[in-house]
Amino acid sequence: MSRLLRDRTGAVTRVLGLGGVLLVVATAATLREPPVEPPPPPEPPAAVLLTPPASAEPMTKRFLGLLPAYPRAKVIPMGKLEANGNPMEMAVFETGDSPGAVMEFYAREFRRQGHRTAVEPDGAGGGVISYYDAKRGSLVSVTAVGRGGTPPRTQVFPSIIDAPEGMHLQAQSLPALPRAPGAMTMMRIEDRNRGPTQGNTTITELAQGTPGSLATFYRTQLEQRGYVRKDARTGAGGVELLDFQKAGENLSLSLSPMGTSEAPQTLVTAVLELIDSRKEP
Repeated sequence: MSRLLRDRTGAVTRVLGLGGVLLVVATAATLREPPVEPPPPPEPPAAVLLTPPASAEPMTKRFLGLLPAYPRAKVIPMGKLEANGNPMEMAVFETGDSPGAVMEFYAREFRRQGHRTAVEPDGAGGGVISYYDAKRGSLVSVTAVGRGGTPPRTQVFPSIIDAPEGMHLQAQSLPALPRAPGAMTMMRIEDRNRGPTQGNTTITELAQGTPGSLATFYRTQLEQRGYVRKDARTGAGGVELLDFQKAGENLSLSLSPMGTSEAPQTLVTAVLELIDSRKEP
């Protein structure tokens, strides 16, 4: 059954079946509803204000002399640390340049100074570039890590380690160490020299949260992995110190506060020491 419909001018005759009328009605009903608005785009992560640990001392003249100044960078000292028992001085700065651009800058400057460099890429455009200064007995290195965000940022960690030649640098995490929230590996140092320290590893990371919250995280995670806690104490400046042990391994953690109360960060230094199980108490 069909029905004749004329337009208002009467000049054209249109024939619509019943199904066509229903389709027009259904379409009109659908169009009355406003389209669903797309969800708002996620806000970019807030920039974290880098501040030195409370125990950090000003950078030494040697540090400033051996590591070229990066353009427009505000370098923040992270204090004197230890890597496999060897003294280490480290700093940090942020830049809007890519990790690759940072690596290229230091490669160019180190070569200009006459040094032969070694590079350990992290697979994401950054990594570690280093050279060994035999005259001073120092391993000089720079780690560059991309942080993403809008606009993207790169965190850079220059360091000097007083150590014999044979230390191997990487920019990768340590499998034995649980991955803390927002953790970023700055440096991993393995001792490849023959002797009692061979195989020992020191790793430094920057993680989100306070030393207290991260101490709880590591205690829970490491005990689940079979480690036994041997000691836990709070040192000067709010630094949390933890010692763990399991067959063939000693693992020591130092958690130093950084950042601000609104965006707390913690400098994590972990030392994994391989021990002879026959000498364990």
